[in-house]
Amino acid sequence: MTDGKDVQDEVRCLESGADDYLRKPFFPSQLIARIHALSRRGRSTLTQRPSSIITVGPICVDSLHNEVIIDGKIARMTPTESKLLHLLAINANNVCTANQIVSHIWGFGNDGDTSLIKAHIRHLRQKIEPDPGKPTYILTVPGVGYTLIRHSSEDEKFSAKEVVRTLRAICI
Repeated sequence: MTDGKDVQDEVRCLESGADDYLRKPFFPSQLIARIHALSRRGRSTLTQRPSSIITVGPICVDSLHNEVIIDGKIARMTPTESKLLHLLAINANNVCTANQIVSHIWGFGNDGDTSLIKAHIRHLRQKIEPDPGKPTYILTVPGVGYTLIRHSSEDEKFSAKEVVRTLRAICI
């Protein structure tokens, strides 16, 4: 709301992120109608929200409910773990760098604390890996980052070490 008469004020506000612009003087019914319109817009985006479930082999990641289902077992995740596993799932079989992980989870672009990322990866492995000490799903690509491997019957032939060696060669 403003009493500005200049069109440039309106353009500047809208380009700065305002959803709407209402000049004074206005009638209360105008304000209420605009509030109702925004409310309808908000409801329509909720009903049209894309699926929050991503399936990678036997792993189903539900980032909306912070859950992962693997081999029929449901495990709850923290919001941070959920964001991290979601990032790895949408980039399955590709390496996500520490910088990409920090940017996706915390929203800033520096390298962040690699020990913090390692801790979250360790917690995820405890929730989804059959043997967290010998991971087969979330793999570390030394010096590069992490990847979630999409397993299929053909992939079972390859060991985790062979996959990491291949990914490291591709990234270099």
